[in-house]
Amino acid sequence: MTQEVLKDVPQGLSRERIEQVARMRGEPEWHLQRRLEAWERFLSLPMPSPKQEDWRYTDITTLHLEDYMAVGWQDAPTGDAPTHMPPFLTEQPTIQVYHRVGFGFEAHIPDALRAQGVQVRDLYETLQNNPELLENHLGRLEPIPGDKLTLLHTAAWDGGLYIYLPKDVQVEGVIEIIHWFETPGVHLPHTVIVCEQGSAANIVQSFFSPEDAPVFALGAVEVFNQPNSDLRHAIVQRMGRESIFISSVDYEQRRDSRALSLNVGLGAQLGRTVLQHWMVEPGAEARPLGLFFGDGKQHLDFRTLQDHRVGNTMSDLLYKGALYDEAVSVFSGMIRVHPKAQHTDAYQANRNLLLSDTAQAYSIPNLEIGANEVRCTHGATIGPIQPDEVFYLRSRGIDPAAAEALIVMGFFEVVLREIKPSDLRLSLQKLLASKLKGDAPRYFMDLAELDEEIELA
Repeated sequence: MTQEVLKDVPQGLSRERIEQVARMRGEPEWHLQRRLEAWERFLSLPMPSPKQEDWRYTDITTLHLEDYMAVGWQDAPTGDAPTHMPPFLTEQPTIQVYHRVGFGFEAHIPDALRAQGVQVRDLYETLQNNPELLENHLGRLEPIPGDKLTLLHTAAWDGGLYIYLPKDVQVEGVIEIIHWFETPGVHLPHTVIVCEQGSAANIVQSFFSPEDAPVFALGAVEVFNQPNSDLRHAIVQRMGRESIFISSVDYEQRRDSRALSLNVGLGAQLGRTVLQHWMVEPGAEARPLGLFFGDGKQHLDFRTLQDHRVGNTMSDLLYKGALYDEAVSVFSGMIRVHPKAQHTDAYQANRNLLLSDTAQAYSIPNLEIGANEVRCTHGATIGPIQPDEVFYLRSRGIDPAAAEALIVMGFFEVVLREIKPSDLRLSLQKLLASKLKGDAPRYFMDLAELDEEIELA
């Protein structure tokens, strides 16, 4: 007798399976009920389609969830645990975390930071042993209410990390996390980051999968910035070309908190990130930055929200991307100023560089203003390299291919120069350069090394 495969439901996943595994793992009742409620809502909704505004330019109607096994809900991991991991983007991260998705993780934290209370823990272990740490945080920042994939993640997240920065603790250097997806199927990782009052850190999360692995990563990151906290947080998406990467990243910012978010999209067949800054108390400042470079038939989708719920808050967004071949990008950004949120200062800019006649970029900046004493502006540009720029460089003896490469890398420089530390900026510069055509990547690798030597000197 063959088991019926439900449409639009990952293989091996059902209400009964979720309840069975959650109870076996000792999840608290409040969380189990949250899972089951989200599951019922998930089943009642159709898959997203371009008829919905949130998915207007990204068509996933050909995506069939039943084609993917729910890896984290099986009795045992499929295959062997990976023995080789991609290198870190920074040379010597202060805290090093290897997250072998489906096989657990290991974190290397200096004793001095452990003594101060800094934590990097398995999210499941935290939920089992210290549920009180998560009850007021886990799943609270829902990115798109009523979205079917959001509800699937809420119902079936299967692992992740809990990062805790105690009050007034400032972590020097970088906390870098490598998320490595190797087992084919759907994975639902979740990260919770809590930055207590006066804390500061630079956190980098890199997402990888093998080039030929049919992986569907459906993730979420929730960040809670308490008063006067200072966070630099990067999401670097470098998934293989057979993968799909869909994730939300949400920041709740309280009084005088500062958050610089860096959203980098380089890999995946389809990559989509929903990133939102919620400024809920006066003095909160957000600096959302984005870098993306698509080629082949990649589809890279970015949806952002700068949500000013109170006055005297600031946000300044800049997303820049380049596209080769038949690649497509989508940027949909919203600045929302709630009534009585006076003295809001918000800006949003999206710049797109088309490097072929068949590449396409869609840019939809939006304003929703409910207060009158504000300064809010937005802008978007889409276009090819200007001929006079190429002519100027060629008149200096530079061949056309090298001239184009110089213009592309200069285009990204405005964002790159805001990235710290220098070795992280250098790594990202090399990753962007690696997508250039012809011999240009090698030239820019050498140039990046030279820039670093000059800076260090």
